[in-house]
Amino acid sequence: MKPLLALQSSINGLIDLDAVIDYIFERQNSDGGYTFCRGTESNAQDTFYALSILDMLGFQPRNLDETIDFLRSLQHENGDFDSIKIAYYVIKSLLMFGEKTLRKPKLAEYLLNLTWNLKSSFIDVEVVSEVESLYMLIDLCIALNISIDSREIIDAILEIKNSDGSFGSSRRSKLASTFYALGILKILNYDVSGLTDTLKWIRRYEHPKGGFTSSSEAEPTYLEDTYFGLRSLEILNERVSYPMETLMFIAKFQNPNGGFRRSIFLGISDFESTYQALSSIKVLLSPLGLGWL
Repeated sequence: MKPLLALQSSINGLIDLDAVIDYIFERQNSDGGYTFCRGTESNAQDTFYALSILDMLGFQPRNLDETIDFLRSLQHENGDFDSIKIAYYVIKSLLMFGEKTLRKPKLAEYLLNLTWNLKSSFIDVEVVSEVESLYMLIDLCIALNISIDSREIIDAILEIKNSDGSFGSSRRSKLASTFYALGILKILNYDVSGLTDTLKWIRRYEHPKGGFTSSSEAEPTYLEDTYFGLRSLEILNERVSYPMETLMFIAKFQNPNGGFRRSIFLGISDFESTYQALSSIKVLLSPLGLGWL
């Protein structure tokens, strides 16, 4: 697929991709890392999203050597990271450029706890989904050729499938949990084409005016709902029902500084929302969306 920047004319000026590039470059710190808010310290998450956005747009990062050094500095001497999320952001960023961490981290030992936690009634209020960290960990294990018990993990994921076809707890955004659950099943080569009830459930939240909503009775409000909905359809190899309407909906989230905000109404730009917007546009420009490629 062509870089998104080469398709600027295809999206009819709805999205200003040049402004996105300026927004990213202006928020790189002297240590090579990135932060969505100028004047704050670099962090792994923003650096990962910045590099991913530049990659989608077909742009080479500036000061790449410094960025790689910054990312490597986030790994401890014993090979560990402060969290699975930081490990994910650092390792995936380095792999983007054919780089490796200084020491191979011990990841497989966390799988049992994360798999067991899927059945727990306690859910951290700060996480978007109880499946997110497990998805990140499995993705890393596959990328680093670390052996895992695929069958056990698949069974654990299928156990959190609800009667309506969704995955995860009703106390969290089930669109997010459904995306991460589908992502894990896809990574582990489970045949997701048979999950017809899951597809039917996702379609319930696809809005005729564009985008996805977390409630079938509400108008779409938050960008992440559309991101998780579109990416779920992508995993299921299904077409978007309202591609042009959804593209126009996503365009409303772009701020004058080039970045995208989380809410349709107002808010500051951040790297995660910008990444979600561009990833969603990438799906819409594929044969599963507008079919322009």
